Amino acid sequence: MKKTALPYGFKFNNASNQSGLSLVELLIAMALGLLLTLGVTQIYLSSSVTYRQTQGFAHAQESARFVSAILTPELRAAGSFGCLTQANRPLDSEIDPALNAALNLTVPLGQALRGWEYDATGPNDSITLASGALAKPGAGNWDSGTAGTNLPASLAGDVVTNSDVVIVNAVTPTAVTVNAVTAAGGSTISLSGASGIEAGHVVLTTSDDSNGACFRGELFRNSDGPNDNSVSTLGGNTLNLDYDIGSRVYEFSQMAYYIGEGTNGEPALFRRLMTPPEAPQELISGVETLQILYGIRNAAGVSNAAINYITAAQVTDWDQIVSIRFSTMTRSPDEVLDGENDVNFNMLGSEVSQATGGDRRARLVSVGTTALRRVLQ
Repeated sequence: MKKTALPYGFKFNNASNQSGLSLVELLIAMALGLLLTLGVTQIYLSSSVTYRQTQGFAHAQESARFVSAILTPELRAAGSFGCLTQANRPLDSEIDPALNAALNLTVPLGQALRGWEYDATGPNDSITLASGALAKPGAGNWDSGTAGTNLPASLAGDVVTNSDVVIVNAVTPTAVTVNAVTAAGGSTISLSGASGIEAGHVVLTTSDDSNGACFRGELFRNSDGPNDNSVSTLGGNTLNLDYDIGSRVYEFSQMAYYIGEGTNGEPALFRRLMTPPEAPQELISGVETLQILYGIRNAAGVSNAAINYITAAQVTDWDQIVSIRFSTMTRSPDEVLDGENDVNFNMLGSEVSQATGGDRRARLVSVGTTALRRVLQ
């Protein structure tokens, strides 16, 4: 078949030879790309918010775990004076008082601990969290169940609003024992190794009876250093008991726990050695408030089980305390929630909420209960 020749300059438009995109196709591609980009961005932003919130709650939860790890063993050891506790006699009669007068103890030796309740923060009360700068009210805003018993003056100005306070009497065992017979009237006790007790800190040494059983002890401030293989009385005081080889040595502490203002301006759990008085130690940042209830036993003393939990302001006899229930509120360091945290929290029967115009931090409440290890008479 003969092909027909095309006129000069005329080209056949073959669709199969077309290249590039039409305007319509380009617009559709751009729209799809934009939708995909928006979708990916939305997923990223949502994941970022979820991540920040998860991190915030994880931080609050980890802080709560640290609080429990610190407070539980410390409170459990309240009033436990080593081998002297096993004698089942009042501790203040077992420990020779001759060297104790100069210690200026905030809590008497016969008591395991003593607490102070901040005004109107008990069960059925409403607590409003501080907003802005942390307030540190005067000592008269706390009550210890005894008329006229304010917060110790040394703590005034350190404790923030809404925080309860507890001071614990306890001893920490050392790894050394007496390694030379020491008669009453001396001032130095030789030990089997370095005491580890700082100069100025309080030592509890125990004396044995004729059968080798621990039965008496005395407290005194140490004038030797932690690396010395001895402990010595401070200020020329003399020992009033005899000590045999193997007698035990402890470090006595009277430690306060409360919420104060941390170095970064955040509320934090603090502890402070009261005897001898030392500067406060910040333990955990982001702990907003501390609420404590005290378990009391039956007045007849027939059991060491708690029959009721009351505030420090309601305690009439601190010798009857057998357990402690504490609650803390921990918060994230940053604002991670979409809106203001307007949740009302229950802390041991107290309703806790933010002030108007609060923040967007994640918050968690934790509760712990521990029985005192000591044997009550």
